[in-house]
Amino acid sequence: MIAFSQIILKYTFLNQAEILQALSDWKYFLLIIATISIAAAGYIINDIYDVDVDHINKPDKVYVGTHISEKNAYNLYFILNIIGVGLGFYLSRAVGKPSIAAVFVICSALLYVYSNGLKQIPLVGNAVIAALAALSILVVGLFNIFPFIFDFNKEVMFSILSVIIDYAVLAFLLHFAREIIKTIEDIEGDKAFEITTVASYFGITVSKIITSITLLGFIGYACYFIYYNIMHMPYVIGYFVILLFLPILFVIFKTIRANSKEDFSFISKLLKFIMLATILSLAAIVLIGN
Repeated sequence: MIAFSQIILKYTFLNQAEILQALSDWKYFLLIIATISIAAAGYIINDIYDVDVDHINKPDKVYVGTHISEKNAYNLYFILNIIGVGLGFYLSRAVGKPSIAAVFVICSALLYVYSNGLKQIPLVGNAVIAALAALSILVVGLFNIFPFIFDFNKEVMFSILSVIIDYAVLAFLLHFAREIIKTIEDIEGDKAFEITTVASYFGITVSKIITSITLLGFIGYACYFIYYNIMHMPYVIGYFVILLFLPILFVIFKTIRANSKEDFSFISKLLKFIMLATILSLAAIVLIGN
């Protein structure tokens, strides 16, 4: 999903805008590799720390200790971090902004801290993961747009950056809602190992309310985006209504009525579809709106 989002962002929205971009195609590909590497490393370290509880929550998806040894998992974790951070330093120097490499260092550190205990702080851990998901979109603006902002083009470039920020906010809200749903889905194993999550600490009812409010916030922010950016594109507005708003209202309805692990697993899958539809709306703006 990360790579797909970054590809759609560049090869539909940014290329269509015909603006100066700091990264050539192959350097943009390296940015994608760097982002994926850091994210994959985060998944691995989380799986290492969660191997026991995962035997209860998702026994068919336990890889550490079954498909790969813990030692090799750690080795892969370090290799992926080196690739991600190394490429981050290379690209930051290539665009003349060495300091922005810190983004990859911070992301790597946050993912480790998250797996090592931060995820047991209700809402905070969920917000960190959602923020990192949003950052995978913001990093495109940071590396590809920000270095090429000059006096003669700053108005156009800032308008492009504002759209990227808007989509990062939408990504944050969707990922945050899905993170809460996942805590409900995994509540059995989390309680068995006394792991503190939103669902195990606040209860399922409160978790449902938080999820529903977050998703309503997504609709509200998307309406704000529509009003200020695409009010002149009725077909794209139709896309938002049919493929984003209606599915989200359905997810809220299903969340309120859900009472089994299978129900919440289904809701999690629906939110993945909505994430996909959200990033594809950028392509819709370009292909349908113009």
